[in-house]
Amino acid sequence: MKSRENIYHQYRSSLFHQPGRSGIPLRILGRAWQAVWIRRFDQTSDLQYLSRSLLWLSLLALSALALLAGHPLDIWRVWNDSGYDQASEVLAWSNARNEFITIAEFYRQGRRVIHLADNPEGALQNKVAKCFIAAEDTQFRHHIGVDLQGIGRAALVNLQAGRIREGASTISQQVARLRFLSQERSFLRKLREAWYALLLEIRFSKARILETYLNEVHLGHGANGVESASQFYFNKSWTDLTWGEAALLSSLTTRPRDFSPLRNINESRQKVQVTFRKLIENGDLNISAAEGAWNDLEQNYYRQLNRSPWDSARNQRINQHPYVTEYIRSLVLQHITPQRLLTGGLRIYTTIVDEHQSAAEEKFIEYLRKQSERRHRRPFERFDLFYDEFDGLRRMNRLLFPVAGENTRITRNQRRLLRDFVNETMDEAAALDYLIGSSRTNRVYEYYQSYGEKFVEEEQKVEGALVSLRPVSGEITAIIGGSGFASRNQLMRFESALRQPGSSFKPLVYSACMDYSGRNPRSEFVLTPATMIEDAPVHFVNRDLTEYAPENYSHSYDGWMRLRTALTKSKNSVAVQVYKNCGPGNINPTVEKMLGLESRSRGARHLPREAAVALGSFGVSPLEMARAYAVFASGGKEVHPWLVTHITEQNKDQLVMDFRKKHAQLASRQLIAPATARIMVSMLEDVVQAGTGQAARLPGNAVAGKTGTTNRNTNAWFVGFTPGLVTALYLGYDKPVSLGYGATGGGLAAPIWGRYMTAAMRTEPNRSFRFSADIKLVNLEICADTGALPTAGCANRMVEMFLPGTQPRDSKSPLSVYESENDASNVQHKNQVIRKETDVYSEDF
Repeated sequence: MKSRENIYHQYRSSLFHQPGRSGIPLRILGRAWQAVWIRRFDQTSDLQYLSRSLLWLSLLALSALALLAGHPLDIWRVWNDSGYDQASEVLAWSNARNEFITIAEFYRQGRRVIHLADNPEGALQNKVAKCFIAAEDTQFRHHIGVDLQGIGRAALVNLQAGRIREGASTISQQVARLRFLSQERSFLRKLREAWYALLLEIRFSKARILETYLNEVHLGHGANGVESASQFYFNKSWTDLTWGEAALLSSLTTRPRDFSPLRNINESRQKVQVTFRKLIENGDLNISAAEGAWNDLEQNYYRQLNRSPWDSARNQRINQHPYVTEYIRSLVLQHITPQRLLTGGLRIYTTIVDEHQSAAEEKFIEYLRKQSERRHRRPFERFDLFYDEFDGLRRMNRLLFPVAGENTRITRNQRRLLRDFVNETMDEAAALDYLIGSSRTNRVYEYYQSYGEKFVEEEQKVEGALVSLRPVSGEITAIIGGSGFASRNQLMRFESALRQPGSSFKPLVYSACMDYSGRNPRSEFVLTPATMIEDAPVHFVNRDLTEYAPENYSHSYDGWMRLRTALTKSKNSVAVQVYKNCGPGNINPTVEKMLGLESRSRGARHLPREAAVALGSFGVSPLEMARAYAVFASGGKEVHPWLVTHITEQNKDQLVMDFRKKHAQLASRQLIAPATARIMVSMLEDVVQAGTGQAARLPGNAVAGKTGTTNRNTNAWFVGFTPGLVTALYLGYDKPVSLGYGATGGGLAAPIWGRYMTAAMRTEPNRSFRFSADIKLVNLEICADTGALPTAGCANRMVEMFLPGTQPRDSKSPLSVYESENDASNVQHKNQVIRKETDVYSEDF
């Protein structure tokens, strides 16, 4: 007795006791009620009669409740309840963690589902469960859905206070309201709430009911459920909460806006103390432990709190990689409904590698933004400084020399007229500049295209796209659709932007022609890495009598060279001659298959039969280019890019959809011979080591790739690969505007390709290209100057790779042999050289 009095006095002196609430009226009424009933029913028979009476009264009340508030469909709804809405997750692979991690969520409400069984303390014995039971329903473990004692107690408390101070809804009733009823305040709704609570108690266990409540309850700032609230308020999982943190969350069940610690910190403190008082009364905590938990919450949370009262859990949605999230959403909605995606609790497994995607966003997007800033030049506006500094010199020059007058201030109409005049006369002025052997006018117009139009048009951003995929499996590991995902910039340019790839298209033409030569070694034209081709100007006359005269980027020509050298130096004239001599009919079908132009998702497309195709005039996407280059790295086999592997349900890990089987059934055709792919890898390695792609070199990794630059520098490309990863990227404005003088694939695209790949390859093994020993190749020493077998006087020798049957047979120079057309013995050498025979070709081959 003495110890109970000590505990009582200790509680009375603690900070959790409320002096204004003694509870004396309640205790007096309770004792009086007990005395009356004990005196009335003091015999055993009377007590049995009372029990039977209470049972019948309960059954009568239940029947009345079912009659007034129930409906037959209510039973079906409770028994077939599919559970609460759950967020769907997008998962990516992490090389560093060696497991799948969540990178995005789709949901209608900010809820993250918990399971009480996951807590090692037990379903109803953990801190969170005890705090919410103490705060909301102290008799939760004992009642059958409706707490009659609680209703009576609440009525007396409210009568004593003269206002509604305490409610009587049990946790079961609140679950009924949250799951099946509206928030309407009416007597009928309270009856239906009690009816549903009884059904829930019959259908589910106490742990399941409490679990549903903890997942459904709104806890302020857009947080639904304790896990979402725990992450929002404390940045930790619900299983890691302290007593004080759990008590704070349980204090937010009623009027979460008023008791939010972010908005009303003092009211929050008072409400949390009420929760601690109930925990002590229930015996869940002793007084010293409660005071310690309170002090910890006060010191480590309340006093450290420095957040905006307008923070929202809706802004805490996991969305680490927005481009991936949006693209996954568009793919998944082709197979399931939006409702299921937002509420079905799906786990969407992807081929994305988190380290690759993070590197792409960190390196490439930042690079695009810097390029936009670098290429933005504001027009000169400080005319006062100009006149102050140079007006005297300008007037003196006008007096001494016949200098044309200038005007630094022009009206809007004058500016528009000048712009139209420049645009209309640009072609004629450029042609005149070409005829007199100058390039100054062309450079001026390139500068105007790059900068001048920006002064009179809306400012544009340098955009771009990037995609990485595995060369054999086709698994996409990273995607970037532009300079940053925003409301006005959501294009998936890596798939939708059809841009001219420029010289990065040449390897596709060469590989198709070379593979055809390997299958037909006795054809009129055979292409090998040693084929001698004249780098010289070529001209075409179109059917409308207009001219097409492709030029090298440098406007210079180096004469005869081997195909390998021409690719390393990116010679345009050579590519056009190869395309013409080999024939579009032998090139286009293979290239179309490599690019996947037969795909029905976009609609089948076909390459035109014209010379400009060899220089990348046909619009393709980065994804198509990555797919084509993956053929080289996969030994010539067709590659099918894919992103979503399978979808499961979160709770059961039951397969909803499995795309792995469908992908495995896709036929990987042998598009080019393995030996052809081996030769192309070797040639593309030279481009990176000694050609236009040197900025893409990766220390410790074998790299092959090709740069691409389009007319007037509108787009800059680099497509390359290591043994385990293919990456294609481009930079350019959305409108056909020049990036500026000198903005080439080698100077603009290759450097950022190298930076991204350096970061992405940190979690990938360093490897060199390895090929099957079964590949049939002829490795032959040749003279680098002639492409033929070396003579005794050849000082420049090298080992070259040839497809069987296409290698040179003797040391006679194909160049000298080609001049002797009357010698019948020289026919075998004609396929070792390409020479421009005429300056006029038809546009349509």
